[in-house]
Amino acid sequence: MTKDEVIRNLKVLALRFKNKKYLTLKEVRSIPKLDYYIQFHFRKFGNALDAANLPSSKLAAGMKITNEQLLNYLIGLHNKLGRNPKVWDFKDDEDIYKKYSKYKISWSIYKTRFGGLRKAIELMGGGATKSPKPSVINKNKQGNTELPWERRRFWGEAAEIHVMAELLYRGFQAANIPVDEGLDILAVKKNRTYYFQVKHKDLNNNQAIKITKSSFEKTGGGEVYYIFVLLSEDKRDFLIIPYHMMNDWIREKIVEDTNDGYLLYIKKRNNQYMLKEKTLKNYLNNWEDIK
Repeated sequence: MTKDEVIRNLKVLALRFKNKKYLTLKEVRSIPKLDYYIQFHFRKFGNALDAANLPSSKLAAGMKITNEQLLNYLIGLHNKLGRNPKVWDFKDDEDIYKKYSKYKISWSIYKTRFGGLRKAIELMGGGATKSPKPSVINKNKQGNTELPWERRRFWGEAAEIHVMAELLYRGFQAANIPVDEGLDILAVKKNRTYYFQVKHKDLNNNQAIKITKSSFEKTGGGEVYYIFVLLSEDKRDFLIIPYHMMNDWIREKIVEDTNDGYLLYIKKRNNQYMLKEKTLKNYLNNWEDIK
């Protein structure tokens, strides 16, 4: 499907669903592989809608904003207010958001991108009486400075690229999902579409892999897989877990159930990956199970 064909298909959908204010991924998926080619040609759903001169939802528009822009927006609010932004300040803002978005930026996007507004403020260096850290970085060291949120973003993106490469090697057409619905990658093979959520895990720390309940309940199905990219010393392995198996582990309490998410504590013992006392060798680098 060419770029022009993607645009034509979007316009056809807009006419078909003219009672809707804007198209969503649900309508896009009514045309096979259209979501894949949107990502292939435009990277983001909002970019494709712009190219077709169609209105976009606040969600699609929000997905076009980078993490750097979101932090810069926080810095702009901080400088204007003389303090760290509060939840209501996003609604009250009438001008700064226009540098980054057609719509007002909601504080809730910081929960999706950074784990919460407070964490985003910490990443920008905010404090009750401090100025944002980016403005006071030593210029002589700036070129070698890597902020923690940047490192995590790079790791997450690297994990997705690793997974897409493995899928491509195995004959899948793979791409990032253009709208954030709790899944990261879609892949097509033999006219079947598969969906993947990708998580990166550094085995040098004891942190759990977290899957939010909202994304798990919203995205569940037979063609959904969870892929955990495990970093151990200089080696990377892939755990490939079908949705139904994850669901079984939750019911069996192998996965820890918390108020807002499911936690998987994966460790390497005796050269084997373990989830509590369960050996995960059957799911290790087992790409042929995606079928």
